[in-house]
Amino acid sequence: MALAGVAAVAAVAIVLAVVLGGKSSKPEATSTQALALQPVNDAGPAPFSPSVAKTAATPTPTPSAPSGSAGVSSGTGTASTVQGSAVGLYGGSEHLSSCDVAQLSAYLTAHPDKGRAWAGVEGIPQSSIPSYLKSLTPVVLRVDTRVTNHGFSNGAATSFQSVLQSGTAVLIDAHGLPKARCACGNPLSPPVQTSTPQSYTGTAWSSYRPSNVVIVEPAVVQITVIVLYDPTHGTWFNRPIGSHGGSDHKVPPPSPTPSTSTSGSRPSTSSSGSSGSSAPSTSASSPSSTPPSTPPSTAPVTPTPTVSSPATEAPSSSSSESAAPFTGAPTNSSSATGPVLLTLTPAQNTTP
Repeated sequence: MALAGVAAVAAVAIVLAVVLGGKSSKPEATSTQALALQPVNDAGPAPFSPSVAKTAATPTPTPSAPSGSAGVSSGTGTASTVQGSAVGLYGGSEHLSSCDVAQLSAYLTAHPDKGRAWAGVEGIPQSSIPSYLKSLTPVVLRVDTRVTNHGFSNGAATSFQSVLQSGTAVLIDAHGLPKARCACGNPLSPPVQTSTPQSYTGTAWSSYRPSNVVIVEPAVVQITVIVLYDPTHGTWFNRPIGSHGGSDHKVPPPSPTPSTSTSGSRPSTSSSGSSGSSAPSTSASSPSSTPPSTPPSTAPVTPTPTVSSPATEAPSSSSSESAAPFTGAPTNSSSATGPVLLTLTPAQNTTP
């Protein structure tokens, strides 16, 4: 009996040692939010369609330094937010569409399995795809932008978090939200924001900085006309929502106004006039000690919003915007209920 009791105690001790030892040796899981970095012409994984981006309006990046593989960021939630009605958030080429909307519509109609999945992401009936696409407006991103991207695999839509490079051709809705990416036909939706650290896949472009990325929020009211910047000619023009370039017309540049910049590498925003006016204007939201000095029509990189070097619409490496790359992201202007004018300031040349 005594031996049996000793054996039982020993068995219990062994079981406890195994259980406790297993718990202490098990590594703690570390979760990160994976972001896919997608350069301008990168179709990405499992695209919905062949590219429908038009070469004339989709710039080829001219990086100032070799791009390298992206690593893991220790930061969380560094992206700024900006309303979709912000003047200067989007660009394009006057009288030219950056996306062949009819081609994308025809492709999704000819491939009903993809059409069903695409419509499901957008929350519309499949039969409404042609009319829905016609209601969207082709533009070009002027700031690296966070989105939820959607590919097509095994008969269904997939989703992944993505950063689209400045210069990417997209279609936006009447609230200024990116709804489709022209290089792959993928439907887009707002990004999933978390407080966890971010990890990256893909290859970072030379100007990429996590702190320069923006998240587009829907405009408070529907936009009827959006003001776009043409970096090739250093001009501004109006594009009615739902039009594809045929109704564009030049407007005077938005009047630069003093504003407060939160840091040397981040832009600030100031309230502007209605995006539907033929001559948008701005009013000061806060004082500044360094007001812009040169209008954008003569020098596109200052003082109006300028794109980072990959976002130049002129493919030539001699472009003034390529020679003087700017990076940055709009500060949060959640208090603004109307359009704002984005003003970018030079970023420090640091490694991401």
